Amino acid sequence: MWLQRSCVLALAGSVLFPGVASSQAKVVSTVSPAPAAAAAGVSAISVSIASGAIQSLPAIVDNAPNNFPSTVGITLTWDLVPSTGSVQVIGYFASPTAAMTSGPVSIPSSWIRGRVLTAGVPGAPTAYTAFTQSGTGGVGSSGGSLVLLNQPILGYSKTGTLTVDLQLQLDLTGRTLAAGSYSGTLNIRAVTQ
Repeated sequence: MWLQRSCVLALAGSVLFPGVASSQAKVVSTVSPAPAAAAAGVSAISVSIASGAIQSLPAIVDNAPNNFPSTVGITLTWDLVPSTGSVQVIGYFASPTAAMTSGPVSIPSSWIRGRVLTAGVPGAPTAYTAFTQSGTGGVGSSGGSLVLLNQPILGYSKTGTLTVDLQLQLDLTGRTLAAGSYSGTLNIRAVTQ
């Protein structure tokens, strides 16, 4: 008997500031720098998805890692006050037990892994890592998050832009997935520390 299975993953969120920013699929949002007179007291960060906002796995292989076909291009832009120590970009699923669903059947966030392919990114997972971390600074979900980068903000880097490529994987090693069309949303947000 032939069983059809597929997975679709979308990235979503909204832009917030000064302490938190996130990104929404198909919407590129940036925050304009504050006027020079007010710049000392204003912080702004934004996260945008440049590519790969919708990911799809048309065919799934049981008992094996299944790589999503394209990377997710994430751009972080910041203009921060001197007291900011770092900016973290966090990917998370709202429900760690149901990161992707097909009717009553769920795929937990622990089965979905990510890694940053861009070389030299501070605090980025370079090997596939499951979305099982806790949130940071009020961003993320407990057991359904993954820190994608931790950019230190030093005197010379109070403003800047960083683009990274995130690769995603559905890890079915030792597992069999029930037939269905699974979908879910991976939220990408930034928070200052």
